[in-house]
Amino acid sequence: MATFRRQTLAPASAVFSKTDYAALQDHAMGCLLSRADRRALAGHIQRADRIGTGVDILVARLLSQKLLYASFVDDAQIAADVAISGSRLRYALADQAAQTGQLCHDEATAPEDLCVASPLGATLIGMKAGSTAPLFAPDGTFCRLRLLSLETRAA
Repeated sequence: MATFRRQTLAPASAVFSKTDYAALQDHAMGCLLSRADRRALAGHIQRADRIGTGVDILVARLLSQKLLYASFVDDAQIAADVAISGSRLRYALADQAAQTGQLCHDEATAPEDLCVASPLGATLIGMKAGSTAPLFAPDGTFCRLRLLSLETRAA
């Protein structure tokens, strides 16, 4: 299991070092996306680019890495242990207790919704159950995110 050291990244600057870029690329290379999610990611990137500040830059960068480096499969052939839009999943941040949520591409309408256009949702989309990834934290550092399991998937 990979572990990730905490790195400082000034939230206001949203300037990525080569180390940050490599961590995002490594994470993206381990992801698997459905073709429907691939199309939706492009829309999220365009919206984030229009806004162009703070967290939106981070989300655009992460989703761009996923479009470049993740593998894609037809929607019906994606493995049951991969987080796609509509997946209800259990995850843990750093050493905190497990949480649950449902991935969605639209604005979150329920407290447990995890919009893919957020740093948490953008990190989780395409991850396999049991995998770990760096997550950009509100304090400007990367912390460890672990996808524990997928509970259900929307039909």
